[in-house]
Order: sequence, then structure tokens, then C-alpha cells
Amino acid sequence: MTMKKTALLLSILISASFLSPARAADSGAGVPQEVIDLGLKFLDDPGDFFFNLHSDNEDFSPVPTKRRGAIRFNFFPTFFPLTWGSLNLKVKLLNADGNIPQVDISGMYGDMLALRAIPSSDDGNSVKPVFNDYSVGLIISRAATEKTKIFGGGKYSAISMNVQLSTPVVMGAFQMSSLGFQVADTFFFTGISHEVGKDSFVVAQAAYGFKYKKIVSRIMMSHKHLELGMDIFPEGLFVFHPFLAWHWYF
Repeated sequence: MTMKKTALLLSILISASFLSPARAADSGAGVPQEVIDLGLKFLDDPGDFFFNLHSDNEDFSPVPTKRRGAIRFNFFPTFFPLTWGSLNLKVKLLNADGNIPQVDISGMYGDMLALRAIPSSDDGNSVKPVFNDYSVGLIISRAATEKTKIFGGGKYSAISMNVQLSTPVVMGAFQMSSLGFQVADTFFFTGISHEVGKDSFVVAQAAYGFKYKKIVSRIMMSHKHLELGMDIFPEGLFVFHPFLAWHWYF
């Protein structure tokens, strides 16, 4: 794959749906100002946009009482359309017993497969794309009623990327020849999980990041294998992130 094709691929991965219209606007084509503003906001802080997508891959809800753990794979909006694969594993460390709460540990690792498929150029001048995506945390939960759990805990989330563009992205006076960022934060989170059927739960939770003062909330319907929900980022490029994921209990 040539470096020109690499740049084209990367443009797709970083949501060129709003970068390209902004370029068109720069050349005089009629494009809504809102689309231009989205493109400029992304270019101003791409790390925040990718960190929000990273949050879509995570799962810090408690393991169901009668289960030992779960493996989760997020399909949309990360694996499709961005080829961003991820696995989230959570395991029950301690069952609830009297005054002792349930304790779970959860961890996630992700990788953007399209970037891994990019070979180095023959001239040896290109830099191999770098992408890291992971999180780990502890979940403490306690039964409020027979079917309802209150939970909370802490997590550390991190994502970094370093990609050199052979063809710079130009928008008026703004030019981007590389995409590089490193975002990491420690969060406190709390929420509620209510069982509505066998292996089916409604989950609502909110998290606060201490470093960037970031607020993230989630509402989710979890079935035996399917998850449908929405993450909400009040200050994000896109406030609402609908997601679709699969999980397998053990």
C-alpha cells in the first residue's frame, strides 16, 4: 500500500465525512457552516474525539449475580466503520455476602486493524502508525432490592495515536500533516442496574474524569448477548453516541 493510499485510508478513519466538505467550503462550494465547524473542532482536538469513541468500547457495569464474568465486543461505532476492534473482559472477584459488597474487575484493550495493515514504505522514510487503547478498573456493587443494584468504582482509561500523513489536510490557514495525541484520565463512576428479565438489564451510569473534568454518561439495555445503548458526552464533538455491542457471560 503506497503512502498516498495510506493517507486516503486515514482520512476515512478520522471521519473524512466532515473534513472533505470543509475542504469544499474552502474552495467556494456551498456547505453548511455547522459542517465546517465540526471539521475545525475535530482538527483542533482529535484526541477528545477518539477518547470518546474509546469510551464506547468500555463496560464498567457489574457482573450479574449468578455469573462469574463477561466478554464484550463493541461493533458500532468503532469496529464498524473504523475497523477499531476491542475486547472488554470483566470478572467477579468477590460475591456479595451480608455487609460485603460484590467486587468485580474490568479491563479493555482495543486496536485499529486498518492501521496495523499499513506496511512501511520501501524508502524507509515513513513512520509506522502507532495506536494504543486500553482501560482497567474496579467495580463495587450492592443490592438495593432483589433485582436492583447500585454500583460505583474507579477506572483508568488511556488512548494514544501517532500517524504521519503523506498528504497534509488543509483547511484555509489550518494545516495538519500528522495526527498525534495521548489522552489518559482517571474516572470515578456510579450507576444503577435493574434486572428486567433473565439475563436482561437496564443500566444507567455516569462518570467524571479528574484530569480533564470530563463527564460521560450511559444508558443501556443489555440482553443475553446483545447490548443497545447510548453514551452521552456533553462537550464532545458528537454529544450522543449510539452503540451496539455483543457480550458472552460465563
